[in-house]
Amino acid sequence: MSGRIWARRALLVAALASGATPGLAQAQALSQLLGGGNGNDLTGDLLRTVQQRLTGQSTVPALQPDTQVQNPPGYGPQAQAAQAYGPPSSIERLMSARAGQPIRQYGYEVFGRGGPVMVRQSGALQDGYVLGEGDEIVLTLRGQQNASYRTRVDRDGRVVFPGLPPIAGAGRSFGVFREDMEDAAGRALTGTEVLVSVGAVRQIAVRVTGEVNAPGLFNLSGLGTAMDALSLAGGVKNTGSLRDVQVVRGGRSFRLDLYSLLMGDASGHDIPLAEGDRIVVPLQTSAVAVVGQVKRPAIYELPAGQAMAPLSTLMAMAGGTEVRGSYRYSILRTREDGRREMVQVGAGGSATVRDGDVVFVAPTADVSLAKVELRGATTLNGAYPLETVRSLRGLLASSDMFAPTAGRPLPYLLADAVIRLDPATLQRVVIPFSASDVLEGKADVALQSNDIVYITNLAEMRYIARKAGDLQRTPARKVSDHFDPVAPPPVPDATAAALQAQAAALPPGMAADPRLAQLAALQGMQMPAGQGAAATGQGASLAAANPAYAAFAAGQLGQQPQASQDQGPPKPEEERLNPGIVAPPDLVTSQDGTTTRADDDQDQTTSLPAGAGALGASQLGASQALAQHPRRPPLRLFVGLDDDTRRLLVGTLVNYHVTVVGEVNSPGDFLVMPGATLDKVVQAAGGLTPKVDLHAFEVTSADIDNASGLSRTVRQSYGLPVAQFAQVALKPFDRVRFNPVFSDRDTGDVTLAGEVKFPGGYEILRGEHLSSLLARAGGFTDAAYPAGVVFLRQSVAEAQRDTLQKEADALERQIVAVVGNASGKVQVTDGEIAYVTQMISRLRQGAGPASGRVAVHVNPREIAAHPELDIVMEPGDQLVVPRQPSAVVVSGEVMAPGGIQFRGDRGVDDYIAMAGGMTEIADDDHVFVIQPDGSAVQVNGGGWLSAAPKLAPGSVIVVPRKLRHFTWDSILMDIIQVTSQLAITGASLAVISK
Repeated sequence: MSGRIWARRALLVAALASGATPGLAQAQALSQLLGGGNGNDLTGDLLRTVQQRLTGQSTVPALQPDTQVQNPPGYGPQAQAAQAYGPPSSIERLMSARAGQPIRQYGYEVFGRGGPVMVRQSGALQDGYVLGEGDEIVLTLRGQQNASYRTRVDRDGRVVFPGLPPIAGAGRSFGVFREDMEDAAGRALTGTEVLVSVGAVRQIAVRVTGEVNAPGLFNLSGLGTAMDALSLAGGVKNTGSLRDVQVVRGGRSFRLDLYSLLMGDASGHDIPLAEGDRIVVPLQTSAVAVVGQVKRPAIYELPAGQAMAPLSTLMAMAGGTEVRGSYRYSILRTREDGRREMVQVGAGGSATVRDGDVVFVAPTADVSLAKVELRGATTLNGAYPLETVRSLRGLLASSDMFAPTAGRPLPYLLADAVIRLDPATLQRVVIPFSASDVLEGKADVALQSNDIVYITNLAEMRYIARKAGDLQRTPARKVSDHFDPVAPPPVPDATAAALQAQAAALPPGMAADPRLAQLAALQGMQMPAGQGAAATGQGASLAAANPAYAAFAAGQLGQQPQASQDQGPPKPEEERLNPGIVAPPDLVTSQDGTTTRADDDQDQTTSLPAGAGALGASQLGASQALAQHPRRPPLRLFVGLDDDTRRLLVGTLVNYHVTVVGEVNSPGDFLVMPGATLDKVVQAAGGLTPKVDLHAFEVTSADIDNASGLSRTVRQSYGLPVAQFAQVALKPFDRVRFNPVFSDRDTGDVTLAGEVKFPGGYEILRGEHLSSLLARAGGFTDAAYPAGVVFLRQSVAEAQRDTLQKEADALERQIVAVVGNASGKVQVTDGEIAYVTQMISRLRQGAGPASGRVAVHVNPREIAAHPELDIVMEPGDQLVVPRQPSAVVVSGEVMAPGGIQFRGDRGVDDYIAMAGGMTEIADDDHVFVIQPDGSAVQVNGGGWLSAAPKLAPGSVIVVPRKLRHFTWDSILMDIIQVTSQLAITGASLAVISK
């Protein structure tokens, strides 16, 4: 017998190993065949293993299965039916027109949209769930029997489990059904614990009709509610009622008020659905609107069946007023005759609103009393009660409230303001004060309700002080924040007026003269078609350098000068006074105090203006440097002040400024109150420099007598140490000047180069001579050539440049006059005009720059014999001592210009002959020699009996070009003079380069 049992057990094990999956009935038959099942032997264990393989349960059966019910196909809204809360409906447009502002219906932004419904159920269902056909019941046994069974409520509404009597389930609550099932199982299965739960929930079908976006028949879970059905139907239309949704079940009807769910009413609840339910959304019947100072302005639907409601009910739906206060309630009613009238009602809520009414809620007063505001450069900005801060001393109690803030300008405590609203005129006034004096107890101002105490910062002070300084230095120009309606016309140039008068005397038709066209082209002007060559780069510089001539030439061509072309709209005063900024509230300043435009926040790189043209090498390098070093992020000024208040503040504080110049670290204009002491102003200016002369500094004041209309200047000199600066009181418009101590050291160095023993830069004393400087440099070397010393001086170079510019101006005026003269047309050729204009262009462009060379004597013997030859040095002087040359240079109109070896027995004619002789256009009457020291000597000496100049190594022989006389002899003389200057400059450069 035992052998047969073990054989059967072996067959069962083989079946399990092969992966056979017999049904539950076959497993039970197998259990009877094995003769086990009581759980006390190996057969019961194997049977439980088979059941676990069949049911997929774990070793320990779950007491409350975790079941996720998936929505069946189609358990979601139709794709074309789901729509968002779209454009205003008819009632919204009507109510918005009555209210005078856009207003929407309440609740439809939630219920007007549909969406899929996902039902997730974890653990046992609630006892109140009503079972129906198709619900799955899970029976779990533990104890004498360990098993789990699943079955569904059949069409007869019964639940049948093996070994248990059928139990009615459909139509009964799950709690009652569970008690009956546990009692029946407990009686049939002794020693076994019985657990009952619901697995899969049945599906039900409901129909949604009425004012929904996608009406139809929908399948839901047995746990679905009316809200789920409305979501599947695409939501409620704007025309549908949210307060009278009806669920029809058989002969009964249940009403659902969606407002109770939206407003969080504790009594509000959703309605569970059953098979065959019908949901009806009727049309909206009544609506009222509430706008103004309420938390939730909207169009609200009145309760079902009501055409009116108390005002308190409507205010409760709107969430009440925004904040506590006194409000005025007005109702726009529609009378029986169709006309509308505004009715004011009390605030108690006893008034009644009807369908179509609009309720307006507005404050009766919005004025803040007994309040003071602190703004500006403080760390404790905000509102303060007037009862605790009666004056500035109570408000500005400690210096800790002015602690510096990282990344922001420092507070400026010498010029601040109280901005007050005059209750009589309702105009603002500014009361200046000094926060520093308030903190020290020297000053105080009583505060009033709604005063604004504004503390300026350093950047704002600089902005106001700059405007004040400009106004004082140019009193004829008014500093204003407003746009100028018309830009001022340019002041006419006297030279331009003279040329225009001369042009008026020209005969008609001269504008078409090709030579005038050529001159105009050289001035960088665009010629009309058929009137000459195009503009050149050289002419552009001429036009820029001489606008008077450009205006005349352009007038001859029938064009407007470039200066009168449209430059865009006029700029405000701030932009003209401070290029690159915009007036507040768009006025901003960088962290270093410089002002910029507010739109520089977006673009920190520097861009070129339109039409700027090509850049030169130096300009291109500068632009690249700016691009590599962008500006710092800008900071906004006068934060919290409107335009009118800011203008009043700026216009008031500009009258309280002083100017500090001289030996201070940050000279300029500053704002101070009357009576401010000098020590505070000097501290605001960055302190004194180490070179200041405290023996005598001066304060210039303006003694203004408003009654007589006179002002008298008073200048007083002080000699005080820094510790006594507090004894000097200042007042507006004072000017303080600190002089430097006198020093015999001159500002700037001189340079010695070439054949000196110790070349380099040397500091000089005032009045130091050249001989002293040469002695400090150790004297000349053995290879030095004192006769060819090149001495350059900046002041002489500037004088030479001015002379060349004046000569170029004279040439321009005379060549225009010659060309304009009808009799001169046959005498002056186009080539000659081109040559002269090219020379003018070279002068304008700086070709052949002025060297500033001065002929000096450095021979110690000559200086000792003639002390007046010992020149006094100036800062920036340069002395170049060359080596002794061995050649004489022949330049100009010769066949082979160049250097020729020096011989003492050769004269000027010999060197010219060795250079191939003169050309055909050479002017042999004006040959001159530039000596090694820079002096020039004419070969013929100005007369036929004069002796030829003596040549030395390093001399330059210049043979100029012959110019045929124009109509006026003065033109020839000017050209010869300019040519001589250019030749001298070229010779100087040639000597220096050697």
